[in-house]
Amino acid sequence: MSATAFELVHSKGTVILPAVSSKIVTFDLAVLDSLNTLDVAVIGVPKSNYQGSLVKFNDATIVGTLFEPDFPMLQKLSPDLIFAGRRSEKTIPKLKEIAPTAIFSNDPSAFLDGFRRDNLALAQAFQKENQARAAIDIIDENVQALHDVNKGKTAAFLFVVKDNVIAHAPGDPFGYAYELTGLKSVLPVKDPKAQAAPRPEPGSLEAKAAAAIRAKAIASIAKAEPDWLIVLDRGAINGAEKTAANTLAKHPQISQTRAFKEGRVFYADPNAWYIVGGGLRNMKEITDTMLTAMK
Repeated sequence: MSATAFELVHSKGTVILPAVSSKIVTFDLAVLDSLNTLDVAVIGVPKSNYQGSLVKFNDATIVGTLFEPDFPMLQKLSPDLIFAGRRSEKTIPKLKEIAPTAIFSNDPSAFLDGFRRDNLALAQAFQKENQARAAIDIIDENVQALHDVNKGKTAAFLFVVKDNVIAHAPGDPFGYAYELTGLKSVLPVKDPKAQAAPRPEPGSLEAKAAAAIRAKAIASIAKAEPDWLIVLDRGAINGAEKTAANTLAKHPQISQTRAFKEGRVFYADPNAWYIVGGGLRNMKEITDTMLTAMK
């Protein structure tokens, strides 16, 4: 292997190229955020409403959506490396026909370990390890400060979709909020062996059973009186109307909790949490914002 060879260890294997990749396409916005932080250029991105430090990518070449690649455009761009995302993972076999394809899959029950591992692997491949370590150190300092300020306190994470309120415990997709903040979940840790069930048909027996389980979790949260409510308003993505506060205010149980009445509600930025995720700059901004709110 030459001294200039490119070697990227990812969740499904290793990509080896004869030189550092210079024509990159990514469908993973956490990877995009990290590459942008590390000053690594990207030639193609999925359609999205890019904000903050990623706003310049609204003018970039669009290579499909977060779910569906535009294969003719990819063939035209002829990238030398593609990053698939969680939403586009099923298209990896076809993406590999165009260019070597990598994917990073993080376990929400060990989020920070995966975040550090994946971002260091990415940075090492692009010879940017020192920059990545400096960024991770700042995030680790924020996390430690959050743990200090939240010592002995509890929380519940609520994913709000229109009038539906869905609790996330440690091990659920947004369960890493507890790991970031040091807040103890008032719900038990999700069974790591539990399989994700397909979304049931509306009105079906399965849908009614799932709704009953969700309602039981919300009742448990209200009874436990968490110190903090962490809320993600799914409908407010891409600058849409914020409705979660109104939904919670009308909720017969959540609205009666001391945390809600006393304003101990952290409204997570929906784009940062739901769309971008574990990028180097994004995680700094997420932890900065939480620390400011919880001090």
